[in-house]
Amino acid sequence: MATFDCLLKTYGFLTPEFRKETRFSKSPFQEYTDLLASGKPTKPLAIEDIADQIEA
Repeated sequence: MATFDCLLKTYGFLTPEFRKETRFSKSPFQEYTDLLASGKPTKPLAIEDIADQIEA
């Protein structure tokens, strides 16, 4: 009987109308799917430029 009472109280607390609305953000894969599927490079990456920024 105690288990049933606990489950009843837990379910009453966890029902959807008492939960806050959750807004999920898109993962980078979902956000840039079209860009990744096109296969076109957007900007060439120069290793030398990055090395200069690290040293500076």
